[in-house]
Amino acid sequence: MLSTRLKNTAIVALMALAAATATAQPAKAKLVLPAVSILFAPVYIAEDAGYFKSAGVEVELSQLAGPAALNALIGGSSDFTTIAGLIQLRAAQRGQKTLAIAGLQENATTEIVLSTATAERLSTAKTPIDRTRVLKGLTLAVDAANGLPHAYLRYVARQAGLDADRDIRLVFIAPPGMGAALQNKEVDGFVFSSPFTLDAVRRGAALWISGPRRDFPDVNPTTYNVLVARDGFCTSAPDICKNMLSALNKSLALIANEPQKALALLTKRFDKMDPELLKQAFESFRRNTPARVMPMGKAFDHTVDVMFGPQDDKVALKAIAKTIHTDEFVRSAKQVD
Repeated sequence: MLSTRLKNTAIVALMALAAATATAQPAKAKLVLPAVSILFAPVYIAEDAGYFKSAGVEVELSQLAGPAALNALIGGSSDFTTIAGLIQLRAAQRGQKTLAIAGLQENATTEIVLSTATAERLSTAKTPIDRTRVLKGLTLAVDAANGLPHAYLRYVARQAGLDADRDIRLVFIAPPGMGAALQNKEVDGFVFSSPFTLDAVRRGAALWISGPRRDFPDVNPTTYNVLVARDGFCTSAPDICKNMLSALNKSLALIANEPQKALALLTKRFDKMDPELLKQAFESFRRNTPARVMPMGKAFDHTVDVMFGPQDDKVALKAIAKTIHTDEFVRSAKQVD
């Protein structure tokens, strides 16, 4: 009898230990990024510094170029991505719902660079409006139709009375190929962000229009980069969503308060990039990055106001925006220790 009791006690103890061990295992989540970019530094740092794991989430990080990252959420093969709210809104217009749970950057850092020869020819244009007006008739590269650089170009063109899709010849080139296309005189310029624009300038191109320089400050605040979850994921796994933001808060705090440590982590991630170029790109990014994840209501409204054109139903878009973002997890995410 005693032996049976001991056996039963041992079995119960083992079961409890197994349950405790299982509970201690970090939850798993898949996060897909649309490109390799300094813009995603908070994610890289959270992964490489172990912030995701210390928050109780084991993140499987991958990359799918451009719109394919959001499509992975829509198709259910990934749990998170970080993209522009503008792109998320466009998908929602087509009935493809996702949920933005935090703002990671509200300042537009897109830039337009021109070849030296083109810039010299247009050198009498001094103000941002004049510099935009003389883009008429040029050939500019963007990464994808209806992507963020394309939308930014449309925005600045409207400020100068232009229609970017009619008055500017657009070609679509992946970011790594933009600099070569500029050097080979295949395009007059391109629209993207650092480090690609910064690298082109170092090679002799002219920085023509700059978000970081605040050439068109009225574009801000915008949903430039938001953390987006697949539809229904944060309902079924709210702790994962909350803990993801706690980890990202640590990353953002490190970038803001200990930039040298943050840059050291990124140097390992961007080991093929020229160190000085990485440093300059990181400094530009850091100046435009919040110290913690941000609520998005105001930024979504302003995104609709300025980044969509007169042909868009902005009342309907703002109604859609209210259904595809929540600030619940920003409020509940742990403060940085």
